[in-house]
Amino acid sequence: MLDRNTYGSGRAHGGKGSAAGPVAGHETSQKQGAVSSTKGQRLAVLTASIMGSSMAFVNGTAVTLALDPIQTALGASLGDMLWVASIYMLFISALMLIGGAIGDFYGRRATFMVGVAVFTVASGLCALAPTPELLIVGRACQGIGAALLTPMSLTLLSDYFPKESRSGAIGAWSVCSAIMTAIGPPVGGWLAEYESWRFIFILPVPFGLLSLLIAALFVPRRPPARRPESIDWPGAILAVGGCGVIAYGFITLSELLASSNLVFGGLPMVVGGIALLGLIIVERHAKSPMAPPALFGIGTFNAINVITILLYGAMGGIFVFYPIFLTDAYGYGMDEIGIAFLGFALPMVLLTPLSGKLSRRFGVRAMLAAGSLVGVLAFGSMGLAPYAGELWGVFLSIGIFGVGIALVVPGMNTALFNATPEESHGVASGINNACARAATLFAIAGYGAAAGIAFYEVANPTVAAAGYGAGDGLMGYHATNYRYAMIYSFEALSWISVGLAFISFLVAMFFIDASIEKAPRDDCEDETPRTGIRRIFGASVDEGGADISIKGR
Repeated sequence: MLDRNTYGSGRAHGGKGSAAGPVAGHETSQKQGAVSSTKGQRLAVLTASIMGSSMAFVNGTAVTLALDPIQTALGASLGDMLWVASIYMLFISALMLIGGAIGDFYGRRATFMVGVAVFTVASGLCALAPTPELLIVGRACQGIGAALLTPMSLTLLSDYFPKESRSGAIGAWSVCSAIMTAIGPPVGGWLAEYESWRFIFILPVPFGLLSLLIAALFVPRRPPARRPESIDWPGAILAVGGCGVIAYGFITLSELLASSNLVFGGLPMVVGGIALLGLIIVERHAKSPMAPPALFGIGTFNAINVITILLYGAMGGIFVFYPIFLTDAYGYGMDEIGIAFLGFALPMVLLTPLSGKLSRRFGVRAMLAAGSLVGVLAFGSMGLAPYAGELWGVFLSIGIFGVGIALVVPGMNTALFNATPEESHGVASGINNACARAATLFAIAGYGAAAGIAFYEVANPTVAAAGYGAGDGLMGYHATNYRYAMIYSFEALSWISVGLAFISFLVAMFFIDASIEKAPRDDCEDETPRTGIRRIFGASVDEGGADISIKGR
């Protein structure tokens, strides 16, 4: 999920509090894009954009299924694996808000190419990593690269495609994103099961090299249409530091074997909280703030962000531990789990085109509430239902959650744009996207702490010494106890996700203002369904302008 052409700056791009700045910048971009690109150049832009974003999408979904094999191969602890999963989210969530501003300042083509190059090199580093520590460093570099390339991949389309052909280009990008998102779990599962987890990180390299080659040879340089007054580096540093230190505290708690860890885990969370409070102060005085404070005075905007944090936190946390649970408790191969995870994509593809009609018939608030309740059913089905250990049950549970997301995401887009001023849609979408990434980051770390605490609560001393996710060598009674501890810990995670989804339902019912139920404008009657499916697979687009929002994995 990344922001639009105005990403990370909003009105600040046009100067202090200027509502006209972004609009003027968008008009310039459209005019330049319409007259300065040939058909061949536009094809090159589309191909480079698809190749660059595809490697991030397929890698993001495939890595989740490789965590258990990685832990076994590298002899990593639970804390190590939580860092592998979360540090990518740390950098992309903290830096995505300035990704668009960096593109505006230094040039979008150059920023995109740097992002692709960093992600490609980092993928190679991950593939060759001999230790968990070097793998964590590689994942951090992947996050930095993704924060640069993802907002630029669609913004380049708005720069080089004229308005009348932009919709088709974005549609092609969305289809490819959907395919890469869907094939990530089965491909990653197959590679982890039959080849090596290292091939999952080699997989993005040819995509990156091809994207760089095409962008360098066939995409013309062009000056930025508009430059922000400045880049909010202090805000970005505080965001990375604050979120990172809080994540460190949670991950420390995930390996809770002694009471002293309560101090070591709690102190970083306090320090991180202070850093985030400092971020709020910095944003109030920044010339080009990542998150303009005025938007947070809109109650419905805040409620939408809370719903985003709750649902994406519930999803991001449980999906990291779901494959480990299925492997260690029930013995399924990663290839089997990957195929079962296809159940997530199917209902989104089938139901999202209907979401616009459903929103107009029942209202956005009802869509958000209904989707949250479906999430309650899905999370309960994953860990608490009698069929939780069956592959068909996994497919069903994942499919139920896909239905919930197909209801929630388009409604969330509509509510977000109806609740905020039109000139602030870009930065509002960017903040909402960052909330989803940050929620996933904290959920991975927080769920790790909950899983570890629950696991050690019922594990016998031998199983506790082996650790969470490291029970391959256990035999007899100890193997039985290990399996029970894994089931018990995942049931705890399921209850947490059920609770978060239910709170999301309450927020949707009681804190979303009725004023968002606006009739669609005549010129965009059909916009909601198209926006919904793009956002699910990576983008939200205002087709009338150059505003672009991306939600990468």
